Amino acid sequence: MPGNNWENWPFWYHFPWSRPFGLRPSRTNRKNEKERDARVSNLTMSVAELLGHPGEYRDVRLSEPLPGGVRTTLARLTGDPVSGDLRAESVIEGILVTGDVSGATVVQCARCLKEFDSRADVELCELYVGPGHDLSGSETDDTYKVTGTEINLEPMLRDAMTLALPLNPLCRADCKGLCAQCGADLNLGDCSCAEDETDPRWAPLETLKARLEEETQGPARSA
Repeated sequence: MPGNNWENWPFWYHFPWSRPFGLRPSRTNRKNEKERDARVSNLTMSVAELLGHPGEYRDVRLSEPLPGGVRTTLARLTGDPVSGDLRAESVIEGILVTGDVSGATVVQCARCLKEFDSRADVELCELYVGPGHDLSGSETDDTYKVTGTEINLEPMLRDAMTLALPLNPLCRADCKGLCAQCGADLNLGDCSCAEDETDPRWAPLETLKARLEEETQGPARSA
């Protein structure tokens, strides 16, 4: 007799009425697993079954590009999908979205301006305020809201990914940057520009020093 895995049993055991009773899949478990999963279409998710049922949740496997992209001065998301696992849970105030997402990025070094590939990883925990729980005051503009029976994930993902992009990225910690005079990449070798050790911020004092020296030397010569 085959083992306890009914899938390895003879073909006639694969008919529902032929399977051993203890090995038949539970309809309740299949239904619960299906109900726990949700789909995202164009970064919009239906929460009709969650609203008004605190404690209920749906898990989402996200893999969608952000329309128009996300960029800062020295970094940007690529056109690849932003991916991750999210959970939308019903709470009294609305829908709480938690999880981790990541996206491929192209970053420009702040010193040598060379571009390199990187990734932005974000941990999310954001509330979508449901009907009847609108916030008042200045917090309203920064609040994500449930629209009808749906939530739009795009604004939340766009804000989170923008904050995750580095403001002062470096290709490596010891990057030498560019020559201030000719613009050569000093990581590739020294340039032929003469090094000026004078700090331009001291130039006014150097001028004042030279003038004082002339004034002190004038009386000495006349004497």
